[in-house]
Amino acid sequence: MNKNALNIPNALSVLRIIIVPVFAVLYLGAETAADFLLSGAVLAFSGITDMLDGKIARKYNMITDLGKVLDPLADKLTQGTVCVCLAVRHPSLSLLFGILIIKEILIFAGGILVYRKHEFVVSPNIFGKIYTAVFFVVMAVIVAFPAAEAVLKYVLWALLACNIYTFIKYVGDFININRKSKPGEVK
Repeated sequence: MNKNALNIPNALSVLRIIIVPVFAVLYLGAETAADFLLSGAVLAFSGITDMLDGKIARKYNMITDLGKVLDPLADKLTQGTVCVCLAVRHPSLSLLFGILIIKEILIFAGGILVYRKHEFVVSPNIFGKIYTAVFFVVMAVIVAFPAAEAVLKYVLWALLACNIYTFIKYVGDFININRKSKPGEVK
């Protein structure tokens, strides 16, 4: 594993963190079709940089412990912000967005607990990666095309089902890590 934390994948994760408030301001202030398209494009750009940072890190051996923290942090901040912003625009779906946010907080907290107990950074599993990709695509379309609100509820319930499945898989990963090791043993 490359120990140089100052690399392109980590810079892309930091860029995604910086994009979060930009997205929120653009989306919450959107009034025209062009405003919504721009908001959706910013979110899509964030999703593309998420995909790129992982590919670059793996291909060029630039995986760092900092990157293992920055990447999911950027994901959680983005997902949480998107859910809050959509809940502001669609109050009737606030409960659903709240569930999505709670799952992200629990996964992040679980990762912190594993790190504190075992000094081990949990990498995203394949289900988490797929969920994140689906989340970015679905949310970018919902943000960019608000007229598609009629299907919004059904798409979001499907996303929630994926979210719950991903959560169950992560809980299994956390349990397995805790069963297999004593503090500091997992590396």
